[in-house]
Amino acid sequence: MRNSKVKGFTLIELIVVIAIIGVLAAILVPSMIGYVAKSKLATANSNAKLAFNNAATYCTECETEGYPVADQTDTLCTLTGGSANQTYAKDGTAMEAALQSLMGGTSAAGLAKISTSGGAPSDAKWNKTGSDNYTGGYPVASTQDAPVQW
Repeated sequence: MRNSKVKGFTLIELIVVIAIIGVLAAILVPSMIGYVAKSKLATANSNAKLAFNNAATYCTECETEGYPVADQTDTLCTLTGGSANQTYAKDGTAMEAALQSLMGGTSAAGLAKISTSGGAPSDAKWNKTGSDNYTGGYPVASTQDAPVQW
């Protein structure tokens, strides 16, 4: 005869619960990895837009000073140096220093490639590190993780 005062779960019940949790985890983990990748790509695209807009600000400042920025393809700017609100030359030759100043110059600021045409930016790419798989773009946003050669 079973003692009705003993409370608890049987070993079989615990094994069934653990198996259910395992199945749910196996279903959720791959979809969560996809969400993390989409989030990193969205952040990279947002930072590329920020770099593009700040490059446009610099080009406008240079044009106002009478020194239009020359047409260039892929000016590589390391954004991790410098500091926010540092001074920079507005003569069309200090894109990197301008972006460092305008984007904060923090250690997590990343890398940007800016192409200019007609004295204004025409394309921007952004990457957290030179080997990161998530490269953002603006005005054409990246839609997949495709690293750019820096």
